[in-house]
Amino acid sequence: MEELKAEFKELAKTSHPDLAGPGSSSEAFAELRSEYEEALRAFAKYRFGARGASGAEAAPGARAGAPGPLGGEAWACLALFLKRGFPKAPRHEKEAARYEYARWRLGEALGPELAECLSGCERELLTLGPEGEESRGEVVGLLRELVEYREKGLPAMRTHILLALGSVAADPRIGGGSRSLLRGLAFELGIGLEIGDIPG
Repeated sequence: MEELKAEFKELAKTSHPDLAGPGSSSEAFAELRSEYEEALRAFAKYRFGARGASGAEAAPGARAGAPGPLGGEAWACLALFLKRGFPKAPRHEKEAARYEYARWRLGEALGPELAECLSGCERELLTLGPEGEESRGEVVGLLRELVEYREKGLPAMRTHILLALGSVAADPRIGGGSRSLLRGLAFELGIGLEIGDIPG
């Protein structure tokens, strides 16, 4: 929550008509303010009552199972979630609030099926002990590559991702939730469609 406020203040400095100087638009600041208030409402709803009984489920209404390609918001949310340190067990309340908010936003953007895969992936990676550090790094690295491929679309990256997906599928320490998440995100980018399926 505090980080959200700090980010808003930074952006406000560049868009507020009184602070940004000549040529600044009051409409841009009004839009920024509206988005900030919407994010605060969504976060408050999630933290204080929209979660399921377990406290870890995504808020209802996430894409309502609608098929179709993920929008740019989902990929931006995935990049933010990875930046927050996925997978991790937060050390204190402030860190937990940031991490939960990033997880919730990503779950909303992914939709129910991929959000469930994300939860399974997170559980699996957190239960891997020190001997599973390499496997954990492989999954997180592949998630980062998928985000980067979405931005750049280089053919060499596509080939590398296909090979890495095969490697993940062959690693017995990596569970089904992680494989399903990676496979689902790859299919969203059209990776693996030309060979019919990704090993899994």
